Amino acid sequence: MESPFGNDDVRSGSKSTDTLGEARLGSGGMSLSDAFLREQLHSLGYREVEQVAIGMQGAVFRLGGGLVAKIWFHAGEGELRTLGELYAAVDGRLPYRTPRVLELHRPGAYWVTIEEELPGVPLHAVAPQFGEVGWERMRDCVVEVVEAVAQVEAPAVLRRTTVLDEPDPFRPEGMSWIDALSGLVRRRVARFGDQLSPVIDNFEAKVENLLVLLSDLKEPETRLVHGDVTAGNILVDENLRPVTLLDFGLLTMPGDPVFEAAATATVIDLWSPRAREIEAAFDKSFATHLGYAPRHLLTYRCAYSLIIANAHDEDPYNRDTHVPLTAKLFNSPEVAALLSR
Repeated sequence: MESPFGNDDVRSGSKSTDTLGEARLGSGGMSLSDAFLREQLHSLGYREVEQVAIGMQGAVFRLGGGLVAKIWFHAGEGELRTLGELYAAVDGRLPYRTPRVLELHRPGAYWVTIEEELPGVPLHAVAPQFGEVGWERMRDCVVEVVEAVAQVEAPAVLRRTTVLDEPDPFRPEGMSWIDALSGLVRRRVARFGDQLSPVIDNFEAKVENLLVLLSDLKEPETRLVHGDVTAGNILVDENLRPVTLLDFGLLTMPGDPVFEAAATATVIDLWSPRAREIEAAFDKSFATHLGYAPRHLLTYRCAYSLIIANAHDEDPYNRDTHVPLTAKLFNSPEVAALLSR
């Protein structure tokens, strides 16, 4: 079953629900219901639809005939057309299926994309939990995907793509990776630092020291960074082998594969009380199989955590904010040592 919104699929989040019910979108203030969303598809001629996933970014319905529809709560026409270009540019460049936008419509309040339904089931639905027998198979599946993405040269369209809710391209032509990433960290801190500083010890000093560490990094060879490799965005077969990679666009960028690994180890089981243990297990595997240095991974993890700390501020399902998770990381002894001077 396809779950194109990955970690935003509320059935895999911290507070589950099968339908949106009367959830209220923070930005538009419109109360939505499952019937309202279905009506958007009925007006396009699709009468028998089945909800597959729903989350912060939108809702997904199976249409039959090998098709799904995605109703986008926040994305505009330009963003979705660029996403379609990105999907076309990535198509066939990974050993897995990736999405393709077949049609783009606006039947009502929201834009709708019609896409192929892709094979596999979400990894989180079938994989053993951390510490259970066989968990290593889940870990190896994720590491394989991260390694495969790291081999893909960043397509030109990524110089025009935005990340999160930002209006401007993340890394336009001529900008270095380090400058682009540092700029994003600065912008997020400027917007949301008032929520982070009360819960992170020596917040301002830690941010400044992180920016220094980023500036000291060697400029990497640019590769495709998916940015949201979650256990909901990897679809697997019955042998726990990856067959589909979903949901590019939220934080997809031209950048450093080590950043991808650091982000993946954090987001793969973001809400787990054993998150630090899971990160450590993945870091060990990334170091062993891909040669990534633990200090490099931890530096990028700090940057990633600042970037996503407020990513769910517009979440209509009232799920837990990332702020406490970011604070827990930044107040840990490992990060305190890394960011001390």
